[in-house]
Amino acid sequence: MVTPQLTEDAVISALREVKYPGMSRDLVSFGMIKNTRVEGTTVYLELQIPTEDAAVIAKVQASVREALGRVPGIGELHIQAAPRQAPQEAASGPAPLPGVRRIIAVASGKGGVGKSTVAVNLALALAQSGAAVGLLDADIYGPNVPRMLGEPGRPKAHEGKIVPLVRYGLNVISVGYLLGDQSPIIWRGPLVAQALKQLLHEVHWGQLDYLVVDLPPGTGDTQLTLVQSVPLTGGVIVTTPSAVALMDAERGLKMFREARVPILGIVENMSYFICPHCQGETDIFSRGGGRQVSESLGVPFLGEIPLNPAIREGGDTGAPVVVAKPESAEALVFRNVAERVRLAAEAAVEAMPQMIIR
Repeated sequence: MVTPQLTEDAVISALREVKYPGMSRDLVSFGMIKNTRVEGTTVYLELQIPTEDAAVIAKVQASVREALGRVPGIGELHIQAAPRQAPQEAASGPAPLPGVRRIIAVASGKGGVGKSTVAVNLALALAQSGAAVGLLDADIYGPNVPRMLGEPGRPKAHEGKIVPLVRYGLNVISVGYLLGDQSPIIWRGPLVAQALKQLLHEVHWGQLDYLVVDLPPGTGDTQLTLVQSVPLTGGVIVTTPSAVALMDAERGLKMFREARVPILGIVENMSYFICPHCQGETDIFSRGGGRQVSESLGVPFLGEIPLNPAIREGGDTGAPVVVAKPESAEALVFRNVAERVRLAAEAAVEAMPQMIIR
């Protein structure tokens, strides 16, 4: 049997199966494979890995060797570390946002779990406690925050930077405000990363105690760009009690851990249904899964958010329940979650005062 001639395409194809640790995308699509060359049965390539974490680098290199070990015809494999782009970030780590004390990322492993609803009401509850709060809608492909916070608007520019809109006391920015809610957003990964960096570093955020970042679902370009661009105080994972959602929540949690971002805790959304007539509680999605995951993985459990029409209506009408019905039981739940997030954030800062994520 004749072994087929080894080609660069065969090498690249094999490397497309290697995912970056904690992410759902492969090394090739992230642009981490450089200067691939095939000479007979010998393969040369460079890896440009966007971290200084020796454990992550070793894991990536091992995965590359394992994947290429399955390619017929490879005799020798030479891997070198490619020079990292943006050397100023390699030296100093992610750049802090002037005036912003804490950055909290709200994430979910999958869509449809109410992550944006939690992010919006969490930000509003923190603001109601007396903190100065900003909200960044980082879901570039599907920005929902403009609808959830009411009247549309167009941010203005001042001294070369974007001035965020103010909604219910929050400084808010979203690509939805810039493009409008009728514009389909069809961008490749590099454009998404560039847009997020602009929304982070080219906005007049002012003096904030907290910037809440509503991430898109999953683990991809936006998440990787965020952890590389700014020092995160911590991440909040939103899930529902369903088994599938909990599996994806674990992936999101592991993504933060791979990036060395503190986990502030897990929020179980749609935890139980409150009957609007009798006020009885029904566990539609097997309540309690979020607490079980938090206990098994050793992270805080931040609370249970009920499945309630008032919460859904608040997001649809642009008047979130925390501001529309501040005395309701639902608003109280969000305020309790916000207080736990605040305490977890302070504990994370005390444990790692420099908060430089590398």
